[in-house]
Amino acid sequence: MKKSLISMICFTLLVSFFCSTSQVHAVNFEGQEDKYMKLCSSKSLSNSNYNTCKQFNSYLKKKNNQLQSSIDESKSKISDTQSSLDDVVSKIADLNNQIEQKQQEINYLESSIKSLEASITAKENEVKERMYAMQSYNNSNSYIEFIFGASNFSDFFSRIDSVNEITQFDKELVEKIADEKKQVESQKATIETVKANIVSQQNEQYTLQTQYEDLLAKQQKDLASAESEQSKISDTQSSLDSFLSSVVVTQSSSSGSSSSGSTTIRPSTNVPTTNKYGSTVVAAAYSKLGCPYVWGASGPNSFDCSGLVMWCYAQAGVSLDHYSGSQGQSGAIIPLSQAQPGDILWKSGHVGIYIGNGQYIHAPQTGDVVKIASNVSRFTCAVRPY
Repeated sequence: MKKSLISMICFTLLVSFFCSTSQVHAVNFEGQEDKYMKLCSSKSLSNSNYNTCKQFNSYLKKKNNQLQSSIDESKSKISDTQSSLDDVVSKIADLNNQIEQKQQEINYLESSIKSLEASITAKENEVKERMYAMQSYNNSNSYIEFIFGASNFSDFFSRIDSVNEITQFDKELVEKIADEKKQVESQKATIETVKANIVSQQNEQYTLQTQYEDLLAKQQKDLASAESEQSKISDTQSSLDSFLSSVVVTQSSSSGSSSSGSTTIRPSTNVPTTNKYGSTVVAAAYSKLGCPYVWGASGPNSFDCSGLVMWCYAQAGVSLDHYSGSQGQSGAIIPLSQAQPGDILWKSGHVGIYIGNGQYIHAPQTGDVVKIASNVSRFTCAVRPY
């Protein structure tokens, strides 16, 4: 009994423990991204908000991966649709050639029919004229004289047969031409039927072409939307990573210095008076002006913001992570007003290289290129690697 009682007590305590811990649920960020982006972009965070932003950051990473899978799938579908569309266009071109060929055959047969009709008419007229001539003979002594002018019975019957043969020949010739005309008309009808079938196939292909073009346009629109959303989420997630990393560093180096429970990025002390890599880094940045922005790229011909900074510092022999959050902690943090050429300009999710005179070089976003900008105030601080 004692053992059973102890077991029951232990079981009750375990159940109570798991029930109490199960009450801590992860925040549902779906559909509330803008709200938490605004919350987590604040320069100071309470401890509870800091934990929430860590969850939000994990959510963004997961969503970014899902979007990448969706983008890859969309690109595959677009490739398949484009291939199908190319096949349809090729078939339409082939059918056009077939239609053109059949039309040429029809035109030729129509010409033949007209020629045969003209021959029939000519032969019919010739027969009529001969019949009329014979009628004239019948109505005059000339025809009689021709028949009875024979020298003997053999010549007499020969002359009658000659007249009959001429008439019969003309009749058979007209019938032969008429028969040829019927055959040509039959061939024309057959070819017109074939042409009609080809035109029907062509119309089906045109319908398919329209469907594939509409599908391709929708797929490209969906892809552009997904890429835009991924770019936004990637930038936000990168910014949040950077910010949370900075918050952790500040908390550990200034614990007990604040009683409000919030943390703020503060400038470093003992900052080097010059950026010893400045001239090399600035020259490297200038050499890449005009290169396209490609997310995740680090050169030598395309860059994202942190990839450009990493590549430029590599030219000076300095190794930086391909990550804006880490680059924001790669040296001394100084106010923007004290930035020098070569310093890294940093804000949550974006970095650039200061080149002096209130200007900087950066890789802005998808669809843009590495270029010079002057809105330095958009950044939170400058970082001077040393």
